Amino acid sequence: MPAASPAPHHATPQRTEGSTKARGTRLLGVDLARFVAIFGMFVIHFGAPFCGGFVEVGLAQASSGRATALFTFLAGVSLAMLTGRGRPLTGSALRDARVRVAVRAVLLLLIGLALAKSTEATGFLLTVIIPFYGVYFLLSLPFLGMSPRGTGIAAAVLVLAGPQLSFLLRWLLAGDNAVAAAAGAWHSVDPGNLIADLGVVDLLLTGFYPAATYLALVLAGLTLGRLDLRSRALRLRLGIGGAAVATATYVTTALLGLTYPPLPDVLTEGTVPLEHPELLLAARAHSGSSFELIASLGIAVAILALCLELADRYERPLLPLIKAGTMALTLYALHALVMSWQIVVGGWPLSGVPETLDELASMGPEAEWVPNLPAFPADGHRPEGIVGFVNTYMSELFLLFSLGFANLWKRFFRRGPLEGAVSAAVDLCTRKLSYR
Repeated sequence: MPAASPAPHHATPQRTEGSTKARGTRLLGVDLARFVAIFGMFVIHFGAPFCGGFVEVGLAQASSGRATALFTFLAGVSLAMLTGRGRPLTGSALRDARVRVAVRAVLLLLIGLALAKSTEATGFLLTVIIPFYGVYFLLSLPFLGMSPRGTGIAAAVLVLAGPQLSFLLRWLLAGDNAVAAAAGAWHSVDPGNLIADLGVVDLLLTGFYPAATYLALVLAGLTLGRLDLRSRALRLRLGIGGAAVATATYVTTALLGLTYPPLPDVLTEGTVPLEHPELLLAARAHSGSSFELIASLGIAVAILALCLELADRYERPLLPLIKAGTMALTLYALHALVMSWQIVVGGWPLSGVPETLDELASMGPEAEWVPNLPAFPADGHRPEGIVGFVNTYMSELFLLFSLGFANLWKRFFRRGPLEGAVSAAVDLCTRKLSYR
């Protein structure tokens, strides 16, 4: 997920009555939306804090796929903030901004690969999204100088055509042909694949968050980030419109679903399988279908509009969440490492997971028939004592830690640890490049 955005290069209009509150040029509602996204990730991987039963299940189902879409959409909003907001940069200013975004993208790619390697123990339970973010940023470079109309048209085209094109290309790569052979040869020497099993082909097409489909959400965020998000009238239209689009899309896919037979539960998440092209008509979590993108985008837009309004009206009580939202990259990395630790010590199932996953964890490596199996203890061990307590209440403890750590850190530093490191590295690299 994107690091906290530095101030844009142009002067910001004076704040008017009824505008979104911001410190300097920063829209606090965007940071609040980032916290909503990171909270959704906590719910998916640790469980919903301070609740149980159907409420916990409902929150997990509501977060699955939609938290990813919100993360990705906000990446585009961040790009708009980095490149002039309502007035896209031009000339040398645009060139310099593109260099900064490109350097940031490479850094995110490297950080993401390192994090993916260090969390291999999570297996299929976690796919690190940060390296995909780096690719999204790189592919967004040609669009940074475009008007909102241009990026909006590009986003619409990718939403409608990207998933279908991606499906056809994946089908081609799965065949016995020259293209598949060339891709396989490159994959065998791809540094990303050798380091963390995330090569170029994975990041673009075959991975869990392939750029071929999810770039559309980034461009949609870039488009909305160019608009006057301080306008309450605009926020109202975005909120109502986003909710309406999402509702209409889910109703449409439910009706279309009546035309094909039920599918095994194992297919409920993940990229549309080649043997089930009918799922291109569904809106299943992480499938990357056009319907999923449209519905998730509608929800992301509505959440952003709501967060902008809430930050405007209730900044003081929401400030702890806003501060945590500015450290989304750091908190995401920490939660991935903690989840990996949970699996290694055998405590992950203690926080309350679906029965099938609990049974799988008890089997340990014996479940060798499961691809990309997490590194559960061989004897199905469950920790006791303080370690058992921490794992049992991980959802609550990690949420409290995130809020406490973020707010304490922000008392002394402007940016979070990873956010500050990325920004400092971007400054250093761009200065060196400008000297050449």
